[in-house]
Parts: sequence; C-alpha cells; structure tokens
Amino acid sequence: MKRSVLMAIIVLALALSPAGCSLMRQDSTSAGAKSTSGTQPAQSYGRYYDFDDIQVPKSLTLQRDESILFRVGNFKAGVLVFEDRVELESLINFFVEAMAKDNWVLKSSFKYPKTALFFAKQGKTCVIVIKEGTLTTKVEIWVAPSL
Repeated sequence: MKRSVLMAIIVLALALSPAGCSLMRQDSTSAGAKSTSGTQPAQSYGRYYDFDDIQVPKSLTLQRDESILFRVGNFKAGVLVFEDRVELESLINFFVEAMAKDNWVLKSSFKYPKTALFFAKQGKTCVIVIKEGTLTTKVEIWVAPSL
C-alpha cells in the first residue's frame, strides 16, 4: 500500500506540472456507446459512487477491500478501485467525456504501460489510473484536494 501512496503523490505532482502530455482524443464515443445515433449521453452508461461528480461505467465492479475513502468536513478524498472485463480505449473515452460533463478539466495524461488521466477542478484534483490485464482491467480513481 505504501508504494501505491508514493506513486499517487508522484502522479499528482506530475499532473500539476506543465510538462505533462495530453494523449487522449476527445472525438470518440463513450464506453459502451453505440455508434448508430451518436447522441446518447455518457450519463446513461455510468453511475456515481462516493464522489458525486465522478461517473464510473456501470460495467465496472467496485473493489471495496482495495478502496479507501476519508472525509474532512464536506470534502471526500481517497481512492476507489474498480475492476472488470472492459476494453482500455473505451474506458479512456468514457472518462474523458464524463469528467468534462461534470466540469473537470483534463490537464494531462500518460499512456503505456498504464494509462493515467489527470483532471482538475476548483479545489480538487483527480487521477484515474487504468491498468489493462490479461483477463480484467483495473481502474483506480484518486481524489485529493488541490495544492
């Protein structure tokens, strides 16, 4: 667990630096979206868990034993971990679109061997780490106050 916390701190520091690179396309459809109409909103494919401004695809399963959530006043922070059989690119597209709809701004991203998406909004930062495995894909959603 200590290694994960150290990695999160490094990732958050990189997210706040101007050297981060943006690799994501913004023109793709959201995870699970049918390309027939193209008008289906991301909300129909996601749901909110403990963070009321971060949608997660319905196809992902919350891993409660790997998640940590703490609250200070009205502010919630921590990491939620999800896992299931979901294709990497569809997850990236889902989060880029859904986070924008909840007023998050994509600041930077990294890709290979893991994907990390760095978002910011007034007073907080969110890092979404996606690791594609042989049988399942793991998603970690880290939320912390802005520095």
